[in-house]
Amino acid sequence: MPNKSIERNVYPIFDENIKSYFGGNDTATTEYMKKVKSELGSKQSNSDGDLKTIKWIEKTLGADIKVDDTKKRIIMNTSGQGEKKGGNAFKDTHEKDNDNADPTRVRIPKIHGGSREDTYESIDKEIEATKYLIEYMNKNNKKQKL
Repeated sequence: MPNKSIERNVYPIFDENIKSYFGGNDTATTEYMKKVKSELGSKQSNSDGDLKTIKWIEKTLGADIKVDDTKKRIIMNTSGQGEKKGGNAFKDTHEKDNDNADPTRVRIPKIHGGSREDTYESIDKEIEATKYLIEYMNKNNKKQKL
């Protein structure tokens, strides 16, 4: 889950050994720290410096992530109103957009072998028959409701 509140944070680096992993820079962004951690974590064997850098990144980012997560968990546990859509503290809720949905849309699968024209003609006939059936059923349902 992305942590938007710490996405663009800049963290100071005080240890000279850790600075070497960040190109000698005195600071590192959240994205750069995640990149370095990923690269070091994917190595077959890690040196003591690698492990120390990974531990520093986890500790530094973990502190900010924990602050954000704790705030959201308090909202969740107390049934409070979250900042996300739908009142959720962690993620936006999703509602299907029925206004733009096309119930008669049919996706045609890719066909391997055979004549494409013959196949598409037969699929078109089936699509037309299905559309007619859907319209017929919708009209009957409306008549029954009235």
